[in-house]
Amino acid sequence: GKMIKNYIYGAHAVLLCYDISNYQSFQNLDDWLRLVHGTFRERGEEMPYLGLLANKADLTHLRTVKPDKHNAFADENAMYSYFMSAKTGDNVTTTFYRIAADLAGVTLSKSEVEVQSKTVTAVIVNHTKTDQENEEEAKKGKGCVVM
Repeated sequence: GKMIKNYIYGAHAVLLCYDISNYQSFQNLDDWLRLVHGTFRERGEEMPYLGLLANKADLTHLRTVKPDKHNAFADENAMYSYFMSAKTGDNVTTTFYRIAADLAGVTLSKSEVEVQSKTVTAVIVNHTKTDQENEEEAKKGKGCVVM
């Protein structure tokens, strides 16, 4: 609530992110955008770069926010539009590369953007929740257990 104004004060960019499979998260954007506008207006500052990030683009089968709705919101509010998936890595690097270039005033060529569009693959490793050796040490009073 109140602390958000301190976090965005002086920001060059504000990125509003929502979950494409959760319509409520999209509806909440109006409140967040109003807060951003109020913060910058209150301090007499120029509005920063505004980006609208649609996350979980990998969940198209669960989509509740259609791309047309996303694009209309971005257009109505003078926001740059992005679709990405934090889980799969699709468009994450490209999105932030484009935002950085926009902030720096650099125009990217199509080939420069394509180079950044490689998907970063994350491997999910299922580690055990406790380390047996550390647990035994803690029981003997020689240390603590990190779980």
